[in-house]
Amino acid sequence: MKRDKALMADILKTLSTFGTTYGDVEKIQSGLSSQNVPPEQILHHLRLLHDRSLVAVDMHNFWRVTDQGYDLLDAGVDISKPGAIAPEPNRGIDN
Repeated sequence: MKRDKALMADILKTLSTFGTTYGDVEKIQSGLSSQNVPPEQILHHLRLLHDRSLVAVDMHNFWRVTDQGYDLLDAGVDISKPGAIAPEPNRGIDN
């Protein structure tokens, strides 16, 4: 699956609107600007955001924005531009 940085930005912004509640893929999907994004595509891009430490997930597959993610949003960084965010070092094995 090809990476879509605009979708990654949309997912991050959508998650940030949830406040103190976490979001599952279905809730995220309903908040996106494009409603016809398949769940597996959202999940793939959530994992890419997780690779960059911009989102975190709990054991029930509920997602939230991390402190780093909020810093990026507050700074107004456009993550759809090349080089906007640096990759994180190896974060370990996916479960």
